[in-house]
This record gives sequence, C-alpha cells and structure tokens, in this order.
Amino acid sequence: MMSERTKKILEKEQAYLEKKKNKNSLTNKVRYIKLIVTYDGSAFFGYQYQPDVPTVQGELERAFKLITRGEESRAVGAGRTDAGVHAIGQVALFRTRCPIPLEKLIIGMNSAIPGSLRISRAEEVEEGFHPCFSARGKHYRYQWRLVETLSPFYERFYWQLTNRPDIEKMKEAAKVFIGEHDFAAFAKSPQQYESTVRNILQSELSLKEDILQFDVIGTGFMHNMVRNMARALYLVGTNQMTAEEIKELYCNHDRRRLGAPAPPGGLYLMRVMY
Repeated sequence: MMSERTKKILEKEQAYLEKKKNKNSLTNKVRYIKLIVTYDGSAFFGYQYQPDVPTVQGELERAFKLITRGEESRAVGAGRTDAGVHAIGQVALFRTRCPIPLEKLIIGMNSAIPGSLRISRAEEVEEGFHPCFSARGKHYRYQWRLVETLSPFYERFYWQLTNRPDIEKMKEAAKVFIGEHDFAAFAKSPQQYESTVRNILQSELSLKEDILQFDVIGTGFMHNMVRNMARALYLVGTNQMTAEEIKELYCNHDRRRLGAPAPPGGLYLMRVMY
C-alpha cells in the first residue's frame, strides 16, 4: 500500500508536470500546419464532422489530438466532399502550439488513422492562410469505366457504363463549360449562394483504355456542381441531350433537365491551387 508521504510526493510531481504543460502551451508559438490528404471516400460519410459516423474531418481531429497529447484543433478543409467522393489532394489546416516536428506528425497521424485515409505531406504556412478562401482554383476529375458487365469491385470508384457512349460528342460538350457562366442549374441548392456564376478554366474529356476521364479546373465550385456537369456529359453521350442544351441551362436554370447527379464514387478532388 502506498504511504501518505509517497502519495503526496506523486501528487506534487503530477501538479508540477501539469503546470509545466500548461505553461508550455501558452508560451509556444502558434503554428499553422497545412496537410495534403488522400482518401477513399467510400469509407466515410463525407469530409465534414458528424457525430457517431466516420468522417474525414473527425478522423483527422481524433488523430491530431492523440499525437499532440490532448490538444484539440479543427481540421479546416479546402472543400466538404460528399459521402463516397474521393480525394487525391484535399487540404486540411490545423492551428496548434505543439512543437512536434512535421515529419513525426505525419508518421504519428498516419499510424492513428484508418488505411482509407493518408497524409502525404505537411508544411507550415502563414497565419492568414485558409484552405478554402486562399485557393485560386481546384481541379476535379470524374471517371467512368466502360465494362461488359457491372463489377462490384469498380462500383466505389467509377460510374460503370455497359453501353459505350458517343465520346466525340462528350468531348465537344465538355468545351461548352469553359468560361464564365451561371451554373445555377448545376448546383444542389443555388439559392444558398450569393452568386451562382463560376469561371471554368479548363474542361476536357479523355479516354485511357477503358477509363473515360472528365477533368475540370475552375476558380470555384458549388455543391454537386461537378457531378451535375458529368451527368450532362453522360446525357450528351447517350443522345439524351445536346451540347446546345447545356448553353440553354445557363439561361433557364432548369435543374430538372439533368435529373439525379452522377454517382459520387466517380468523383475525385485532385488538387487545390494556391
């Protein structure tokens, strides 16, 4: 049994350590750490934190708190990807006073998060940096896979097509997105935005073996916008819509014309540009 004297010594030592920890947390310089994050979106209920279900933000924050020994910080993301949507180059920002070296932070966090989520790079940035508002543009990619029969192994990562669409028509239609247009018809809830005008810098379609890729770069995107753009290209490729009708959507804002957005599994956030 522990003596009263020993107990008091241990309590005093613990109090000293807590005081030292609190002092360090106040005197250490505030750091802003930018992480490049890759994930399989099918393993999460989107990026944004939700209680009781796995999310990218929730897993990052849990691991960060563990590695920094209790420090809580928000993982501010460059975009709130939906459930099932993947990322190659998502950006997350942590604010911290923890002096842990970046290389150890990456190793530690990667050991604490599931294998469907990886941190590929970390760097310190200036105080004014914001993953979303500091971005000059984003690159998204949507992927279809041409198959003879539907495969459960491709379901999470492609929109599978058993009938080959007219790819040349889709390529021409992709060019219609380039420029500054009102994309209200391509947004899930356009009324929530101050403006639905967006500037698309690059929009092109390519076929690599049996994978059809739609790459689009723009200065900004709205919720479901890229998935609806992919849906429009699919409709053009299957002769259910013409490229001219895409232009008409910029004016008539008829969201019903497109129907349901393209499946989330085919969408990837490739990179955020600053």
